[in-house]
Amino acid sequence: MANNLVTPTWITKETARILVNNLKFAGTVNRDYNPQYVQAGAKVGYTVNARLPQRFLTTKGQALQIQAINDQFVPVTLTDQANVGIAFSSADLTVAVDDYRERYVRPAAEQLANTIDFDGLNRLFPDVWQNVGTPGTVPNSNLTYLQAGALLDDAACPMDGRVACLAPITAATLANANLALFNPQATISEVYRKGQFGNDQLGVAEWYKDQNVANYTTGTFTSSTPVVSSANQTGSTLATSGWASGATSFAKGDTFVVAGVFQVNPQNYQSTGQLQKFVITQAVSDTAGAITFNISPSIITSGNLQTVSNSPANNAIVAPIGSTITVTSGTGTMAATGTRQGLMYHPDAFTMVMVDLEMPEGGALASRVSNTQLKIALRFARQWNIQTDQNAARLDCLYGWKTIRPELACRIQS
Repeated sequence: MANNLVTPTWITKETARILVNNLKFAGTVNRDYNPQYVQAGAKVGYTVNARLPQRFLTTKGQALQIQAINDQFVPVTLTDQANVGIAFSSADLTVAVDDYRERYVRPAAEQLANTIDFDGLNRLFPDVWQNVGTPGTVPNSNLTYLQAGALLDDAACPMDGRVACLAPITAATLANANLALFNPQATISEVYRKGQFGNDQLGVAEWYKDQNVANYTTGTFTSSTPVVSSANQTGSTLATSGWASGATSFAKGDTFVVAGVFQVNPQNYQSTGQLQKFVITQAVSDTAGAITFNISPSIITSGNLQTVSNSPANNAIVAPIGSTITVTSGTGTMAATGTRQGLMYHPDAFTMVMVDLEMPEGGALASRVSNTQLKIALRFARQWNIQTDQNAARLDCLYGWKTIRPELACRIQS
């Protein structure tokens, strides 16, 4: 009987199936496969662009007022070439297909999927300024999730297709608190067994738990009364003062509000009545009591890209999320606190782009799977070593993550 060899093409297709099935976060965001590199292949550092939708202002009356078209692009850089390398003897190639899949393909694909998923969750959460919950405290009330949904509503986030991706302990607490309320008797035991909340509850279409949810530590400062240091500031920085000298440090991803600065709805441009949350986009520490933050969103007070009701006033109270400061008292502290950063989001908030890698030379046997429907691009290559009778093989993918519409996401802190 002839040997039934496992060819590189079969291996790649099987791996693609497993990779798609094991993506949690990456499987629920806007995924894009760019076919422009199908012939020559791409390299780390290449950039593709994601186009954002237009935003316009309404003009009332009979007079026509032409508005300028302002195309906005978000560059998505292919930052990561991830691979899993294996080696096997010629004899291994003759084993049964099922054995080969379980011994080599499945664990390699699962590890690759885990890496992609981990990168997305840990890199993108600092781009999101909206958040609910208390750092270091697992939410035990539906109100937290309803508040997150309300923040998305105020940001004109579409109602359909919303997803929540939570840390396992957060998801388990939520499911346990709602067994009798949201699930018919026949399915309660199944929900409890899985520890996963039912779909289409609390305004969310899909609920997932993911061990890769980011865990970061908030900044810290001692007793102080931080304020905005000058009036009429706009743009992506904010100058502040009043911090405790020599005892202040903020992490990328920390958030804060400013007294009197409110969020606006991006469609009607009216204040939502909720203080606008800003995220610190670059870690900063201070020894003199004055800090200029790099922030998102930018402070824009008018026009079709307006983000806030008004510019911060001079001496307006700055209140970091997780501190004891309120915008009424103006004095407080903040301790470094570890916090899991789950997400509630619309898939269009984030994107993950995959492209075709270059095909290897030098006698290697290689194949690709590039699927425009599943939005994946994988390469498998192997090469035989005459000295050892070993076949070295590697499974590769090239991808990049990007937050494209952060207003369509909200962090669930726990």
